[in-house]
Amino acid sequence: MFKPHFILAIITLLVSLFNPAQATEQPSSHYGIHGMTLFGGEDGLFASHLPMYHQPHNVQMIMQFHFVDIQVDNAVKKRLQQQAIQPQQLWTIVPQPFDLMTLKPTIDNALPQLTIDVVEGHFERGGVSQFFEQAIMIDKIMLFSTLDMQQGQPKSSITDYLNIAASPTSPNQFLIKRLESRPEADHLLRVTSHDLSDISQITVATSSMHPSVTEIIAALNEQTNQPQLQQGDVIEVYLETGELQ
Repeated sequence: MFKPHFILAIITLLVSLFNPAQATEQPSSHYGIHGMTLFGGEDGLFASHLPMYHQPHNVQMIMQFHFVDIQVDNAVKKRLQQQAIQPQQLWTIVPQPFDLMTLKPTIDNALPQLTIDVVEGHFERGGVSQFFEQAIMIDKIMLFSTLDMQQGQPKSSITDYLNIAASPTSPNQFLIKRLESRPEADHLLRVTSHDLSDISQITVATSSMHPSVTEIIAALNEQTNQPQLQQGDVIEVYLETGELQ
């Protein structure tokens, strides 16, 4: 006579045979340490997840946030503002491990806050920690896009850069490349002394993986009504290609 656990095993096997998709499909995991670039200035702070084309990091996510501790919030904003025209101004944050999908704005009960360390420089490449275990409140998810991990997808000859700023009149304005099919480039730039409030993004034609600063300046001059930007008006904050092959 068959035992109950043997009968259950047979039923499970039959279900998997008649429904192979259910048998092979596994829930995706996006739990891990999700380092992010930190940027902004005196009127607002932003973070951009450092993406890769494999789980748990196959998401491009940009958020606006603030520190719960007002003294830390002001100190970080001040440091970023002081470095606004310097060529080297990379900062990163390192949240405690969490599921990245809990930041997706379309889900119920999206994560409202994180606990992070703040690093001057890249947290995996010699950066120096400045603040530890700081609580931040997430004000807005500005972009959340799951990346297609397949290789060999067609590439467009144009690329879009999103305009990120705390307000249309903010003196701190940034351009970040919108990622498409692999290989890609995680590219963040600061635009100084120019009002980009009339655009939400710019489109740049390029034959390479990422446009040069010169190509981006040319696109800005064509697509905005501002006085002509010069070479020093656009500063490259971060560029990564090796992790997005």
